[in-house]
Amino acid sequence: MFELSEKNKTKFSILNQYVVEEEKIEVVEIKHLKTEGKFVLFICDDENRVFNIAFKTPVHDSKGTPHILEHSVLCGSKKYNVKDPFIELAKSSMKTFLNAMTFPDKTCYPVASANLQDFHNLVDVYMDAVFYPNAVKNDKIFKQEGWHYEIENKDADLKVNGVVFNEMKGVYSDPDSILETAMLSNLYNGTNYEFESGGDPNEIFNLSFEEFVDFHKKYYSPTNSIIYYYGKLDYNYELEYIDTEYFNNFDKIDVDASFKDAKNIIPYAEKIDYYNIDSEDNKDKAYIAYSFSLDGEKTSLKNVVLRIIDYVLFSSESALLKDKLLSEGFGETAFSKFDYGIKNGFYSIISQNILEYKKDEFVKFIDNYIKDIVENGIDINKLKAGINSIYFILAEGELGGLPKGLYYTLMSLGTYLYDNGATTLIEYKDAFDIIKKEDLSSNNNIFIKVLKECFVDNKHRCVNILRPKMGYSEEKSKKIKEILSNRKLNFSDGEIENILEDVIELKKYQNTKDSKDDLQCIPTLKVSDIDRDKKTIDYVIESNEDIDTIITYKNDKDIVYIGVKFDISDLSSEEIYLYSLISNTIAKIDLANESYIDFNNYVDINTGGLSIGTDASNDKAFFNFDIKTTKDNIDYAFKIFSKLISETQFVDSKRINILLNECKQTSLLSILSNGHISAITRSKSSTDFSSGIIDKIGVNGIGFYKFISSICNHYENNSELINESLDLIFKKINSKKIYLTICTNKKYHDDIVKGLKIFTECVSNNLSKYPFTDNDNKKLSENISKIDKLINFSSFDKKCKSEAIVTPNDINFCALSGKFSKDLFSGRLYLLRILFNYEYLWTNIRVLGGAYGCMSIFDKLGNYSLCSYRDPNVSKTNDIFYGVCDFLKNFNGNESEIHKYIIGTMGSLDNPLSVVENHKRNISAYFNDLTDDKYNKSRHDVLDITIEEIRDLSKIFENIKDGHRCALITASKVEEAKKEYEQVWQLMD
Repeated sequence: MFELSEKNKTKFSILNQYVVEEEKIEVVEIKHLKTEGKFVLFICDDENRVFNIAFKTPVHDSKGTPHILEHSVLCGSKKYNVKDPFIELAKSSMKTFLNAMTFPDKTCYPVASANLQDFHNLVDVYMDAVFYPNAVKNDKIFKQEGWHYEIENKDADLKVNGVVFNEMKGVYSDPDSILETAMLSNLYNGTNYEFESGGDPNEIFNLSFEEFVDFHKKYYSPTNSIIYYYGKLDYNYELEYIDTEYFNNFDKIDVDASFKDAKNIIPYAEKIDYYNIDSEDNKDKAYIAYSFSLDGEKTSLKNVVLRIIDYVLFSSESALLKDKLLSEGFGETAFSKFDYGIKNGFYSIISQNILEYKKDEFVKFIDNYIKDIVENGIDINKLKAGINSIYFILAEGELGGLPKGLYYTLMSLGTYLYDNGATTLIEYKDAFDIIKKEDLSSNNNIFIKVLKECFVDNKHRCVNILRPKMGYSEEKSKKIKEILSNRKLNFSDGEIENILEDVIELKKYQNTKDSKDDLQCIPTLKVSDIDRDKKTIDYVIESNEDIDTIITYKNDKDIVYIGVKFDISDLSSEEIYLYSLISNTIAKIDLANESYIDFNNYVDINTGGLSIGTDASNDKAFFNFDIKTTKDNIDYAFKIFSKLISETQFVDSKRINILLNECKQTSLLSILSNGHISAITRSKSSTDFSSGIIDKIGVNGIGFYKFISSICNHYENNSELINESLDLIFKKINSKKIYLTICTNKKYHDDIVKGLKIFTECVSNNLSKYPFTDNDNKKLSENISKIDKLINFSSFDKKCKSEAIVTPNDINFCALSGKFSKDLFSGRLYLLRILFNYEYLWTNIRVLGGAYGCMSIFDKLGNYSLCSYRDPNVSKTNDIFYGVCDFLKNFNGNESEIHKYIIGTMGSLDNPLSVVENHKRNISAYFNDLTDDKYNKSRHDVLDITIEEIRDLSKIFENIKDGHRCALITASKVEEAKKEYEQVWQLMD
């Protein structure tokens, strides 16, 4: 067990020390004696080390002070006096995570790296940033990151710009985000959660620089901090460093960072807010949220039980309450939000596109449904499925690429910040030990007790309505414009002159380069510290019954990952559109001999879960079934695949109609919140095979949204025709080449072979019993012709080189994509991505333009894309895109700068991968013919790059103005867009 060194015993005291058995991690809670700052150490052998410093930052208004401060403190500090150390680190670090986060009640600054020296460099920059930021002395940083006035001349309109201002305009365009903010404000009115910590765009420009500085002084002290360390570290060294370099320079202060108790809060029974629509079709369709505060002590048991209840009622493919709500006509989609990471936590049940007059009936239906469960019990098989699924999720610990230590620190803050246990939301084994002893048939088991406490007997609840309103964005913009117009009227000539001067001075500051001496203070590694070659590709191929199996044996878990891939690359464009209906409904509809509810119970009781999706890359596209399971249940995984292949049938028109309308709503919301992805995919869709597929089937696809909207309008009257077509396409898919993917411990090989035999026999039998014949193909063609007359498939595709799509958003997303010779692709383009993302595009689109983000992408097929994210501009951003060729031709970085870009690029290439991520890389390597030699050639291209080679990359963009463009724009940009784009059209026509 960890012990403080003799020196550290005079500086720190251990408050608590124990082992989290789930991961065999030693946890040590420590207090710094002088300042009373807290530390939590997660001691383990993971070399992907994580540091996170967090502050309690409760708010008392919606001006966005903590959010603007989070952006601003990373813009230079006492020791690192450059304009943007964050970007310098992004360019030049081997980081595995680098960011900052504002929550409703806390602000976090996490970093991670698998390189120890790099880790220490990151920690020092972040510590200096939060305690000694230039932002509290230089108001230009506040103006850039938060807000500032802009005016072209003394007679022009007064405007507001700023990174956070534009980011939050995007957030306040997303109905989900508006509703969650409104729900928290209602459920916890009278507390700090009543306000928007990120900032309301209508309030942000009321924040003064003085208030901003005072907020930092009040909350950014060691006394108000919690510091987390995770991984393989010398913890006495880390503690001594923090004390010597930072905490010893401060004293304990009185900090009022308390959170008002919500127990006696009485929410408004009903609160109404609005969201923007630009189509009469949605004028009667509201969002309704029915929310419950989870008051009382947080425990690991209650956390796990609530997760299982959520899975049973809402999160699974056959969720009981969700299915009931949709089948009873309560909206087009329904979902839940369970958040235990704030002081009290909440559970919210949300219906989208519901007729508002059904509000009382909606609430009553939910109350009665939960009361009935409490009185009569929960379906035991569904409960068993939920227990197994949640246990599997927690035990597996796959975090989608995030460092595990980051997850631990964020989960810990959800309780430790409020003087609860540091690992309450991390531990789960004791909870499952209790659950396993429960009598699931009893009406007094733990699930019934928690349902009764948190829902039936819970009076701390509220209803929020988000009402659609035509032209609401214009109304909000007009309101801001009127406020600014009135302010301008009250400004003296001298004040207007000062604003004009401030704009000039801010641009001058933004365009001023950091000195070489200041840049050299940013710590970085040496290129010589980086491995020149690495072995990364590690799979074997086995063939059986014409099925190729890609196996990764680099898996020390007891979990086995099995996937089936059907090659759908040669489906026609019309078939691909119809295929998207299959991929979004399969496993959610009844099988020939089993209901979808029973089928999903079978899946969840016997495996860790089934996922269904599509991969498209290069010139290949695959329909995927993936299951995670244990060694003892491998047979079940193959039986599940066999059931899907042989027993799926598209006959339940009512159920399919519900799923399609849900899918339409999900797609719309995804486009509005991830417009940069939609714009990139759309701009590439007519020239790149995989993007063309994703635009037709992906939830972010513009083509898919147009298609699914049209299908939903015609499905009810043409269900028999469409269902038959889906059956035929699924039959056609089953006749295609099949690949299996397996990630397992080698000791389970024999069990895999047994399961494979079950599966191959099923495939063979299915093909012989239900072959896809010439007559089937003819019938499918006839059906597609009939459907085409209804919906006109070709109308969903991109028809021109440039299109601007008007959305209800208050902010824009712009993308430009082009082609270059595949012969020009090399590892150097990985470096070019870093150079664009953190230099050229960052400086011009984010810093000078005020957009929230920017991105560049390159691939081996000769495709490139440039994009902006939550951008106030459109034509100005296109001009910046067009300037990349000249930027590269004139690039004049010195050797030190190029070395930074090399290190930052290698950091992205050397990011540690989990078992699952490594397996996915192996699968990609197989289908893209990637070998270690080719991978290492790309590494050498980066490590050996010269300034001449960087300039030579300008050839890729010589014809950039011939590229394909797509922008998702606000209504206010329509006239501007008509001058720049061949087509301008409404997304929601």
